[in-house]
Amino acid sequence: MGTDSRATTPLPLRECKVRASLLLKDLCSSDALRVARATERLRKLPAFARFTPSELVARKDSVRHKHALAVIALEQGFSSWAELKNERGEDTSPEVDFDAFFARDAGVFLNRWFSSYAEALASLREHGGYLFPYRTQFFICEADCLEARGVDTSDPDWERMGRNWVEPLDLAARTRLGQKLIALGYAS
Repeated sequence: MGTDSRATTPLPLRECKVRASLLLKDLCSSDALRVARATERLRKLPAFARFTPSELVARKDSVRHKHALAVIALEQGFSSWAELKNERGEDTSPEVDFDAFFARDAGVFLNRWFSSYAEALASLREHGGYLFPYRTQFFICEADCLEARGVDTSDPDWERMGRNWVEPLDLAARTRLGQKLIALGYAS
């Protein structure tokens, strides 16, 4: 394994891919802080290390998904994406299908929608709820929205994961909840 291990908990392969996509979104964000963090992370790669943050932003069209995957691999303690992928293996288990999960009765509940994860996280911390990804956005719903879909919101795993599906405090708790949602028929 590599030398730069930022993560304290090994992430599943699927989560690594999600985080790589979020890194690219951060690089293209209109939020200067998100862009600064993304450039700092990307400059760990030899291909981008020689660029200043502003030079990297000017060349953001040349940053590919493979570069973001390489950053995530470094942060997970691997020297390359191929090494991480080989170590963790292909993940072929079903995923929660949030399109199907939130399609039913969509207009009945008032949910808070966000184009950036940072805004969604701030709202979660301030007002509570349950934070989920949805396509390229994020939203927070209340317990009644989940209960209408057959979800037990008193399950202690919700608290263990911090009610945050995107960056759970406890990955094992999210995995268990994901299995329960899949058992309810919300699988892709």
